[in-house]
Amino acid sequence: MRELRGRVCVITGAASGIGLALAERAAAEGMRVVLSDIEAGPLEAAVAGLRGQGATAIGVRADVSKEAEVEELAARAYAEFGAVHLFCNNAGVFSREKPTWEHTPADWQWIFGVNVMGVVHGMRAFVPRMLASGEPGHVVNTASMAGLATGGMGTAVYDASKHAVVSLTESLYKDLVTRQSLVSASVLCPGVVDTNIFTAERNRPAEYGGGPGQDVASPSSAELPSDWLSPQEVAAQVFDGVREDRFYILASQPVVFEWVRMAHNRMWEGKNPAVPRRKGVEA
Repeated sequence: MRELRGRVCVITGAASGIGLALAERAAAEGMRVVLSDIEAGPLEAAVAGLRGQGATAIGVRADVSKEAEVEELAARAYAEFGAVHLFCNNAGVFSREKPTWEHTPADWQWIFGVNVMGVVHGMRAFVPRMLASGEPGHVVNTASMAGLATGGMGTAVYDASKHAVVSLTESLYKDLVTRQSLVSASVLCPGVVDTNIFTAERNRPAEYGGGPGQDVASPSSAELPSDWLSPQEVAAQVFDGVREDRFYILASQPVVFEWVRMAHNRMWEGKNPAVPRRKGVEA
């Protein structure tokens, strides 16, 4: 899908980070933009910022873990603009680090509810409508480089959720291609990006162990490579990928690419997984 001007883009997790950068880039491309996020205040500010720059934009608050709210997001987008051409399933969360066996059922339910079922709800709400329109379209699901190889220590739930998103999106792409659809799909796998994801616990519902007084910072945020990418760098790669119909959009640092290559090579060589340490990697 090379022509974007005048077309419609919907983005979840759009009030900050990669989602906001995608919204800003979509507006700069001349697209009409629907921003969605669970945080009402930042969402309103993001929409106001785009409108102040002359963009056509609306905001729809939604918790992507709730199917009905994602369905309402799709209904609002189509009611307002009559079409959706680019859908960015971008909302995601990250939890405090723990040994694999210490992650609670609430950890699994919250993270998979947003990171996996949020993507599922998005695909179910938007893809049938996009196919029915008969127009060109593209779906971008945000995974992570941790969806191609496990990330750090204590991130079992997050890593598993992002592996699921990669697999889901590969299946979506194959289903679209075999139907000779005008709609295509990409999976976005960012590396270390300067966003608020390490404080995602601020939005954790009480039913899943969230609430006032929670420690929202993850220790991993201080231990990652220093050359963090900006959200704008990632957004630029996404729009290049959409125009090129490139499935794997890998926006990351060289050290992370090397980690993924090493992990895959060790598998094919019959070696056990490498174990990351705080100050390096042990083979």
